[in-house]
Amino acid sequence: MQVIIEKLTQGAIGLAHLQNGKILFIPGTLPGEEVLVKHYSQKKGYFLCEEFDIIKESDKRRISSCPYSSICGGCDFDFVSNKDSAYFKEEIVKDNLLRISKLEELPHFLPPAYTDEESYRARARIHVSLKDRKAGFLKKDSNELIPITSCPRLEKKLNEEVFLSDEFLKRYRGLMFQKGINKKTGLAELSLFCGDDRISVESEEVIRSVDNIKYHVSANVFFQSNIFVLPKLFEFVRENVVGNKIMDLYSGVGTFSALFEGSGKDIIAVERQKECLRLSEKNAPSAKSITDDVFKFASKTKTKVDTVIVDPPRTGLDKGVPELIMSFEPERIIYVSCDSVTLSRDLPMFKGYKPVLARVFDFYPGSSHVETVVLMTRVNTTK
Repeated sequence: MQVIIEKLTQGAIGLAHLQNGKILFIPGTLPGEEVLVKHYSQKKGYFLCEEFDIIKESDKRRISSCPYSSICGGCDFDFVSNKDSAYFKEEIVKDNLLRISKLEELPHFLPPAYTDEESYRARARIHVSLKDRKAGFLKKDSNELIPITSCPRLEKKLNEEVFLSDEFLKRYRGLMFQKGINKKTGLAELSLFCGDDRISVESEEVIRSVDNIKYHVSANVFFQSNIFVLPKLFEFVRENVVGNKIMDLYSGVGTFSALFEGSGKDIIAVERQKECLRLSEKNAPSAKSITDDVFKFASKTKTKVDTVIVDPPRTGLDKGVPELIMSFEPERIIYVSCDSVTLSRDLPMFKGYKPVLARVFDFYPGSSHVETVVLMTRVNTTK
């Protein structure tokens, strides 16, 4: 049976229709490609293709530059260029907004932000076989270690010091034993982050400079791994904040709060992870940093603010949080999302606010992950 891929859906998975009109998902395909379906299985509400041949390829398809592409589970969308990746993901985001949010009209989309850099990742979680003294990543959909000598997506320093250095594994062997072996994989794990001068392993604190800001970070806390695209996100936030009182929810290490150091603005940063708040107090010392769950904080806080920046986890906003944010009566809400499905679910909950501007930030070319930022303004606001 032959089908034509109509579009990409969440996860950069191709969508086609069977002759009976049922939806068929085909991972690893691109819009317009003609596909010979060899085997598919029925799931709840759809069909999933497990074996296929591409009869006619898209002119956007390219050969991956990574020798581990077909076996490593790290990159699932590395068969298009970084530029095409960004624009494909923008279409996925728009489709989610229309289908799930049911917006009458989309916000204006600025061109997607991306980088041509191949070695862009400052962050990695490596798996180590202490017995074989080999490090790498896991095979796709398995717990099997794929030893590697170099990852094209990682920054040069990570590749040189981790995968080409026996000294690195010797140095942190004790730490890996201390953390213990993952029972599922039988492997030790290390979280890494590339600082300006050295690599953070687990909780080691390092400095990473971005857009003339020196951030205190560690591998154990979240910080965007693509330092080339991050300044473009900073630019979007700076340009769309209004007023002098800003609330930064799910503030992490103060990534956004730090943008306004020295500006005289009144910043309230809320983050429940104490380690993040400890670093945030270094990155944004003038902000009022509060260690609390966002819902609990918002429930007991009666204040008015001009702008709310909200950057929730992949699961989106907890029930009741949009209503509490609206109780602060901000003129603008800047929603930073790492999952456009939960973003699309949350936007309609902001009654009286209209999405007016958006931009896709492709922090993870080679993978299906994408960040989207949406600016919402109060309806009938004069600001």
